[in-house]
Amino acid sequence: MQNPNFKLNLTEEKGNFAEIHITPLEKGFGHTLGNALRRVLLGNLEGSAATHVKIDGVRHQFSTLSGLQENIIDFILNLKGVYFKTEGDGPFTVKIDSKEKTTLTAGDLVCPAGVSVTNPEHVLAHISGPKMALKGQITVAKGIGYSPADEHNTDEIGLIPVDSIFTPVIKANYLVESTRVGRRTDLDMIRLMVETNGTITPLEAVKNAAEILSAYFTQIFDPTFTEEETVKTSLVTGDDQSIEELGLPTRVTNALKKGGFVKLNDFSSASYDDLLKVKNLGEKSVKDIIKKLEKKGIQVTK
Repeated sequence: MQNPNFKLNLTEEKGNFAEIHITPLEKGFGHTLGNALRRVLLGNLEGSAATHVKIDGVRHQFSTLSGLQENIIDFILNLKGVYFKTEGDGPFTVKIDSKEKTTLTAGDLVCPAGVSVTNPEHVLAHISGPKMALKGQITVAKGIGYSPADEHNTDEIGLIPVDSIFTPVIKANYLVESTRVGRRTDLDMIRLMVETNGTITPLEAVKNAAEILSAYFTQIFDPTFTEEETVKTSLVTGDDQSIEELGLPTRVTNALKKGGFVKLNDFSSASYDDLLKVKNLGEKSVKDIIKKLEKKGIQVTK
């Protein structure tokens, strides 16, 4: 078996852009590694983004506000361009308060501890009314890749779901060039060009991508999962139904599963506090879950 003997060299770094050389590689491994790293960089790294927005005086995204030059749809489009850096599990609540400003930027958002904005100059809205004060709140959560607004649907009036771009990598591309070591001239070198949104450095992004690939490859030759027991197929009725029957957003469903709530009967002995302890679930999500359970005839104790 070949023993890899290559290095990562940070050859250029300007702001959030960097060029990283991976060399020397055995012939053919340039494209093998380069393409895999690029795909993971663009779609599989964790990041943070806005998932919902609530603005005082606004009931839905097709509204307009007197004194606000942009309509709400344009404001939401601008909101997608804000890059949030978070510490902790979340979700987090970021407040909107224009404070009589004529131009509201990402830097004017009031962030809680553990949340910051890496592009504070990004313009969110222009305010022309002399007494206009834009106020509201933004829900920021962690995720992977891209999540459409449909996955964040809620019954709460005025809480508008937002398309979320979680990936912290804006651009990623690579070139494979020939290189030499001593007398060998048949080796590969990867020139990897990466640009991030500032919430992570390009070098950190590449290392995170490599860790993800490593975990997948390790699972092939050294699997760590536990074989599921084979059970007889039977009709699923009543409380044996999966929690997918509740019709909750994918993020909430996944959080519940990780918290041990897989079937509806798993909620039979759960309390309100038990649901609040589930990682990545906030009070609003818990209330939505309880409403859905009540429709199924399942009561959660307070």
